[in-house]
Formats: sequence, structure tokens, C-alpha cells
Amino acid sequence: MTQPKVDATTRDAVDWLLRLEAAGEDSSLHQAFDAWLRASPQHAEAWQRVGSLLQQPIADLHRVEAHSPGQLRAASNALMTPDLVSRRNVLRGGLALMLFGVSGAAVFDRVQPLGGVWADRHTATGERQTFELSDGTRVSLNARSSVDIRFNDQRRVVHLREGQVFVDVATDTRRPFVISTAQGEVQALGTQFMVSQESVGSLTSVQLHSVQVTTLGGSQRRVEAGQAAWFSESAVRPVPLSVTGRVDWRDGRIDIRDEPLGLLIDALRPYRRGVLRVSPQAAALHVYGVYPLDDAERTLQSLAQTFPLRIQHYGPLLTLIDVR
Repeated sequence: MTQPKVDATTRDAVDWLLRLEAAGEDSSLHQAFDAWLRASPQHAEAWQRVGSLLQQPIADLHRVEAHSPGQLRAASNALMTPDLVSRRNVLRGGLALMLFGVSGAAVFDRVQPLGGVWADRHTATGERQTFELSDGTRVSLNARSSVDIRFNDQRRVVHLREGQVFVDVATDTRRPFVISTAQGEVQALGTQFMVSQESVGSLTSVQLHSVQVTTLGGSQRRVEAGQAAWFSESAVRPVPLSVTGRVDWRDGRIDIRDEPLGLLIDALRPYRRGVLRVSPQAAALHVYGVYPLDDAERTLQSLAQTFPLRIQHYGPLLTLIDVR
């Protein structure tokens, strides 16, 4: 039987995978990849297709194959061509991920979050950005975050698609400043606050003055400086100001104060291209200290030296954390 040929876009996606795997933290290469990914919807589809090959469960592989006959086998052949050691490393990493039950939805966008590719502003894994809007508001995006800017004559709206955003709001008495999420809106009643889009809700914390939270269902709550609140589509409630609500990430560090390790690992995930999987026992272990975000490996090593933790690496794509 004749083997299907690899179309040019799929081959490009495979080549990008291998180049990124070998490049580590080469920012110029990641910028070039970002430009390629945004250049065409077909590029994003090819990237997802190659990712499916390595990380998706078997049922998902069948669905991809049905949608694009022959391409999974073709991409597999390209990946297993023995002319580069990195091809074998990538394949081994993919098999390890499947062995531990890690799905493609949780893995393969670790280099570039696909959900934010078409956003007005976005950051990749391990990248932070600070920029100024047309009204003078200063915006900081944490790693793996994306926003859309929607300013008009009535309102200034920043829609947070994913991740975390911190704003230092410029005064404009005619137009309120709002950060919207999938669950509602946070309106500035002062200057400095943070909003996080989480998988099942949103979180806001206030650093200066106050904000007004309004859910999609109409529930409202005022949040003052030094406070935090979590909100769903129908409810808003105060929560303790923990590591999830602090904004030390703006300075490239995380300050954890006798809090569960799971919260620290959640903060590290946007800065690591592989998957971090932590056991329930390890996640519940209380830890403390100030750790660098930009060197996740150093942070993991420090944790293992200070606390009773065992950290196992399976190539660059998967790290398991458990108690000793």
C-alpha cells in the first residue's frame, strides 16, 4: 500500500516541534514560531494534528484520522525518521505521556497556548508582557495569558481569555474600565487590581483602592484593597488572599507562605513547557519560601532538597511529583 505523503504544512509543524524541542529558551525562535502559527488557520490545525499524534488518547486519534485521512500516519513516519536524535526523544516523550494517561488537551499546547493565538495580546509559556493601552493604562500579562482590547466612547473593556492580567488603570471619568471574563466583569473603582481566568471560575484581587464584581447572573460584590474574591456566572464570594491572588509573578517570583504545594505547582505550570503532575499527597503538603518562576527546574530542585518530595522526569515533557 502506498504511504500518504506528508503535506507541506504538516511537515512544517513537525519541523517546528523538533526545533522548539532542541531550542530550549531561545526567545527569537519562539517569536518566529508564534508568527508562523498566527499566519494561517491551517498552521494551527497542523500543529494540533501533530500534537494529537503524540498525546491524544486512542479514541481522539481515530477522530483526527477521520477528519484528515492519512495525515496521522504520515506525521508519524516523519517523526520516526531516524535522521535526528530529537525525533526519537520527542516520540519517547509522547509515549511516556500516554503511559501516564496525560491527554493532548493538557499537553501539546505547552509551547504556545492555542486558545490565545488569535487574541489581541498574548503570552507564550514562560513569557510575561507589560504594555500600555491607548488611554495610558498599564497592563501586565502573566505567562500563558491572552486578552482582547475593546475600547469605545462608552467603556474601556479588556476581555481576559485565559491566564492572569494585572492593570494599573489610568483615570477617565467618562469611560469606566472593566476586565471581563467568562463569568462576569470586574470594574475598576480605583487603580490597581488583578484578574485570573480559571477553569471553573474567575478570581480577582485588589492591590489599590477597590473594584466592583458583577457576575453574568447579576450578583455583585465590592472588593477592597488587600482582599480577593472568586466568582462564577451566578455567585461571588470572598476568599483568603493566597498565592493565587498575589502578583509577585510580575517580578518573576512566587512567595508562598505555609500554603499547599499544589498552589505553587499551579503557579509554575505557565512557566514550564512540559506537564507537571503532582500526587494528591504531595499537593496537600504545606510549603514556604520565595522561588523563581523563570527557572522552574531550579525551583523543583530546591523543593526536593527542602521538603520530603520525590521528583521524577520523563524527558522534557513530563515531570511527576510525589512525597518520599
